[in-house]
Amino acid sequence: MANRLRRWRAAARSWSVQARLLRERRLIAGSGLFDESLYLFEAPDVMREEAEPIEHFCRFGWREGRRPNLYFDPLWYRDRYLEGADRNPLVHYLTIGESAGCRPVCYFDPHWYARTYRLPSRANALAHYLAHRRSQRFAPNPDFDLAFYLDRYGVEIGPNRDPFAHHLRFGAARDIDPSPHFDAGHYRKSTMTDLTPETRTPWAAADLRVPLVHYLDTQYRRS
Repeated sequence: MANRLRRWRAAARSWSVQARLLRERRLIAGSGLFDESLYLFEAPDVMREEAEPIEHFCRFGWREGRRPNLYFDPLWYRDRYLEGADRNPLVHYLTIGESAGCRPVCYFDPHWYARTYRLPSRANALAHYLAHRRSQRFAPNPDFDLAFYLDRYGVEIGPNRDPFAHHLRFGAARDIDPSPHFDAGHYRKSTMTDLTPETRTPWAAADLRVPLVHYLDTQYRRS
């Protein structure tokens, strides 16, 4: 009897886990927040294994710090809002987090974005930005002056490209100013004494070498 009860409990736990994973996969698949191309580009092992990307993310990927899109850091989010709990950060963001003012990463401010661009009350700010970021009409945060940036680097960026992604890619190496009010070179020299920040993923470390990202992360930690 005891053995049968243990087997039943183990089977029930397995069914519960499978049902939860199915719900998470469906939620994420319909959210507009999962960039399959980016996920596979950053995780060639997943491509080699021919794993389904969203399922891999729900089972393993977020725990390994793999990004579902360019503007969501699962480990950063978990550390700040979930106290390190073993809970899918992207699911939390979709169901609770954004409406509560949680940021998916330090350089995207969903409440500011929704107010600035007058989104409908039920709209997901991050999904809207991801769908329109290449239009060059929307900024992810108030410290990134889109008109200023495009005036300086628009030709270099070219059409149908994400200006802030350009800043993430080249901002550290060239100390590119994100606005007329932020001197990236001065900020680096005066503030960024630690150029090897403690992060869990190489791309997160690269982001924190960008002066604006370092500033936003520092300010958000203090708030």
